[in-house]
Amino acid sequence: MIDAIKLWDKYGLPEDVRKHCWAVAELAVKIASKIKERKNIDVEAVKLGALLHDIGRAVTHDPFQHFIKSAEILRKEGIDEKIVRIAERHFSAGLTAEEARKLGLPPKNYMPETLEEKIVSFADNLVFEDRPRSFEDFIKRLEEIKREKPDMKWFVERSIERAKKIKEELERLSGLSF
Repeated sequence: MIDAIKLWDKYGLPEDVRKHCWAVAELAVKIASKIKERKNIDVEAVKLGALLHDIGRAVTHDPFQHFIKSAEILRKEGIDEKIVRIAERHFSAGLTAEEARKLGLPPKNYMPETLEEKIVSFADNLVFEDRPRSFEDFIKRLEEIKREKPDMKWFVERSIERAKKIKEELERLSGLSF
């Protein structure tokens, strides 16, 4: 398995981001392990994807760029594409190619599709800095963004809708409540 800490060190990932990644990995592995009791899932990919999902924050803190930078770094390092896609598709609850274009990003599918991708995306939304938060608190934060930035209303509403669908799927598969 790739040593995430060595990659963090190589790219100078800040300590606060490392703590966040550890917390996301802990929650993501918990979810994946429960799902594995009922369904085939790659728990190691979930763990590694969660540990590396924000490596792009070593080069940018722009929320609309870091996941793209994470994927670029991981591809450059020759990391398995399964892990790369986890990092590339973790932002919020995903972006379609058209939505990415509207946000000035490369028009590409950034929607989490596999269970591994959905778990890391969801776990990331439930960790603020290095602390767990409720799904309701995540939604409240999105609602605040919608009020603060009316031009982002379309994005926030789609994110909420998608996050709720992912939540329902993961609750059904894991037997956990979020």
